[in-house]
This record gives sequence, C-alpha cells and structure tokens, in this order.
Amino acid sequence: MKSGFLALLLILVAGTGICQAGWMDSVVEDVGKRLGNRAVNDAGNSAYDATRGGIRNAVKGDSKQSSGSKQPTQKGTDQPETIGSPSAASGDNLSIEDAETVYTKFDFVPGDKMIFFDDFSDTDVGEFPRKWHLNGPKPGNNGAVEVVEYQGRRLLRSNPANKGQEQYPSVQYIRLNQKGDMPEKFTVEFDALLGNALKSNAKFPNRYFLFLLGDKQGWPGTGAGHGKQAGKIQFSGEENISLNTSTKLNVQDEKIHHISVTINGTFVKAYVDGTRVINDPDGVKRPIRQIGVGMANISGYQTDRMMFTNFRLAEGGKEIKSALDTDGKIITHGILFDTGKATLKAESLPTLKMILGLLNDDPELKFSIEGHTDNQGKKGINQPLSENRAAAVKSWLEGKGIDSGRLKNVGYGDAKPIDSNKTLEGRANNRRVEFVKF
Repeated sequence: MKSGFLALLLILVAGTGICQAGWMDSVVEDVGKRLGNRAVNDAGNSAYDATRGGIRNAVKGDSKQSSGSKQPTQKGTDQPETIGSPSAASGDNLSIEDAETVYTKFDFVPGDKMIFFDDFSDTDVGEFPRKWHLNGPKPGNNGAVEVVEYQGRRLLRSNPANKGQEQYPSVQYIRLNQKGDMPEKFTVEFDALLGNALKSNAKFPNRYFLFLLGDKQGWPGTGAGHGKQAGKIQFSGEENISLNTSTKLNVQDEKIHHISVTINGTFVKAYVDGTRVINDPDGVKRPIRQIGVGMANISGYQTDRMMFTNFRLAEGGKEIKSALDTDGKIITHGILFDTGKATLKAESLPTLKMILGLLNDDPELKFSIEGHTDNQGKKGINQPLSENRAAAVKSWLEGKGIDSGRLKNVGYGDAKPIDSNKTLEGRANNRRVEFVKF
C-alpha cells in the first residue's frame, strides 16, 4: 500500500446498549488488517466483484423480512425495492420559519469544498457501491449489504441475518486518496434511520458510531504501533455520546434523520436534525487519517431498517469575512432547497444567518445573490430554477429587514461550474449560492 494513503472511519451500529467488551475491537482489528494489506485506490473492480460475490453467497437461504417489506432485490435489477410507506424526512416537515424557533442551538455550516460524496444514486438497487470497500459479513451469518430504495431515496442497507443468527458487523470504508492529517476544520454529514419500524421493539434503537482514526496502519486494539484512535462519537435516537459528553434523545419513528458533525482541531460539535447533541472541546485527537462506515446489530434483533445515505465529507474553508475581503465573494454550500424547487430547507438557517450578520454589521455592503446548479437536467429547467432559488434567498434577507436596494439576484444554471460535473463530488461543489459584493 502506498505509504501516503490515508483514510477516515465512520461506523454505523445498531444495538441495545454500548458495545459488548471486545466486540468492536475485534471488528476494527479485522478491518485494519485488510486495510493495511491493500491500497484503497488500487483495489479496483476485481476486489469489488469478489466482495460482492461473497456477499451474494452469504445471503442465500435468508429468512423472510419483517412484515411490510419485500425480499432484497438481487443481481442489480433496476426495479426498486419498496420498504414501508413513504414518509417525509424530519427536516422536510419543518419550514425555515419554524426552524428559527425550534433550532435554537443549530449553527452547523457545511464545509465549502467536497472531499467525498455518495448518495448511491449511481448504484443499482441490489448492488454494493464501487466508491466503498467492504469488510464483509461472516459467510452464512448475515444478509447482504446492498443499496435499496426507501422513501424515494437510495440507501446502503445491512439486510437481516438468517433467523436466530446475529446481524454481524460489516464495515464500509471510503475509497479516499487522502494524504496526511485531515484538514484542521472539516464536516461529516449523513442521513440515517435512527429508530426502527417495529414499535414492539422500540427499545432497540439503531446506533451509529463515528470512529476517527489516526493510524493509517490499523485500528484500535491491534497491538503496539497500530490503531491510534483519534475519537469515537455515538449517535442514536436514544443517546448520543462523545469522549466527554452524553445527551439523550427520544426518536422512535420510520423517518430519515440528518446527522451533521463539525470537527475544528480537537473541538467536536454534532447535531441530529437541528438539535445539538455533542459540544465537546476535546472530543478528538489529531492526526485524523481514516474513515469508514459500518452497520451492525449485536443484540440479535433482526432489522431491515439499518441503512444510511447522502454521506458527505467536506473541508471547511475560509471564514466568510475573510473570503469576502480577499475574493470579493462568498461561496456557500449550506443553503439548501427542496429537490427541483426554490423552497428553502430548515438546514439553510445557519448559513443565512451568517450572511445576514455581515449585512447588519456593514450598512454599505451590497450583494448580488447568484444561484448555480450542476448539469443534471435540462438548461431550460436549471437556469430558471437557479434564478428562483437566488430570489428566495433575497426574499428571506429582505424579510429580516435588509433593504431591497442592497440586494439583487441572478441565476446561471450550470453555465459557471467551479468543478467537474463528471463526479458526484464535483456536481455537489457546483450546486451552490454565491454572494458577490457590488
């Protein structure tokens, strides 16, 4: 493996409590051995195909799924699997006006340069995504790890094991050509099911662990010189834990919830939807070099609701005042809209408040608000959509007392990309709102 290869680790886990002693160490040790013996960038299609084949063999003979769901779709069919009934994600239920009252401690701003992004939109249902490696389940002891369709979106799911068997951990880690320590400031986001569909089993909330590792050679517990752990954060609808903090939540539903994390040096802030659940000044150690995603259930409870999507790793850039002074404009990726619409999402509030603060602090400051899209969709749709979105931002600022003469709006559609539209990361960088001083 190239000595310069570095990755970052995220582990999703479902269970009834904190992991049993030794369980996580054995999982991460196995992953560490695999990671240390092969280069992520060079694993290629042969490793992917071998992994997928192993999973297909493991899933043979699976028992029936929970009531209300179909059997997992096999062999990459384009027919989506439908699980449960459609339900809006929690963030979609909250208007930006309501968020100003409810999200009193929500100040998350995404990094301004995407490092890694995957919403599994380019992965067929029933397949394992090529942008990830898999430390697969034990043969005959687990269902497949594959993309499914749920509530109109594609998610990566750990399917239930055979009846009476443990839903043994699987670990996915991203194919990332990262060298050295992660940026001083970066953000991690993903969407996941925190609760489960079976109300009689509400005492078994899904648990998600974010592991940040500092040793590119291995994982915690692998012996001397291996597995320097930089930090561990637990998320669930019940309890959220970092190195020095613990908070409670009561989330038991079938909705997809948004998890967001800011790491600035050693400081960790984390949120479930708009609720801050972690505020730990010493939550991690540096360096941070590895990330991966795992899903597991160590309680023996069989669930088909253990899944995640929309995984984003982004570098935090200049402070907005510094960017304005040096570049004459601010590029934002934290102003979000409903798909295909110009409706501001609640998650946009922190970024909008930062822009509002600048305008309030400097009465002479004027902004041209410019909307940009990626190249997905027709130009006849993208251009007016970008203009309408810029107009929605202008309207929000005017509603907060900013004089209309200090603002103008324009939409460029996909005419001014700042990154390649050939990758998911590039397209994510191109979807943005810019504030240009005039």
